[in-house]
Amino acid sequence: MGSARAGRHLVMLVDLDGTVVDYARTERAALAEVRRRFFRMDHAEFLAAFHAVNEPLWAAYREHLITLAELRLERWARLGAPGGVATAFEDALGRHVALFPEARAALRRLARRFPLALVTDGLADVQRAKLRRTRIGGFFRHVVIAPEVGMRKPDGDLLHHTLGLLEAKADDALMVGDSPASDGACARAAGVDFCWVNRTGAAGVPGVPVHRTVSHLGAV
Repeated sequence: MGSARAGRHLVMLVDLDGTVVDYARTERAALAEVRRRFFRMDHAEFLAAFHAVNEPLWAAYREHLITLAELRLERWARLGAPGGVATAFEDALGRHVALFPEARAALRRLARRFPLALVTDGLADVQRAKLRRTRIGGFFRHVVIAPEVGMRKPDGDLLHHTLGLLEAKADDALMVGDSPASDGACARAAGVDFCWVNRTGAAGVPGVPVHRTVSHLGAV
């Protein structure tokens, strides 16, 4: 067989949120529900406040400075939220999950050509709820949710674990994801090529190599 580095990838590792799931749309709907139920803030003010606390916490999580359990509660504590908000938000994420328009057809096409594995971080119960509601789990030979295996992005061991399930080598694999800081850095650490699904035309992350850039999953 030809070299994976020459474009002959044999397996694909696929991220969930922002790649297959339209996470921005999903999160907006979940946040709108939570704001109506628990907060008295203007909607725009609430969104700005949430993102101001949430994004630094995710960065701290990727750097192993906090755990996912701490992130889950701390983001709401910093907003002065009442009890029950974390669970309500997570439930709403599962109920409001939305795929990108091309995602199902793209996964169907890719699954015919490659063994696929889903590699996602985040709260396991939320990710499982998204898979149940969208019914996309059948496209994947394996579903690896980082906290279920005691790992997190961007640790390379997460992809090594997944490649072991697929009985594949790093040189055989392509990691497909929307985040250079998370998916791309994970691929770099594991020695796996990274395909960046860059829907917004954002700038890359220094030091994170990109094998290929596409504008949507259907272009992979």
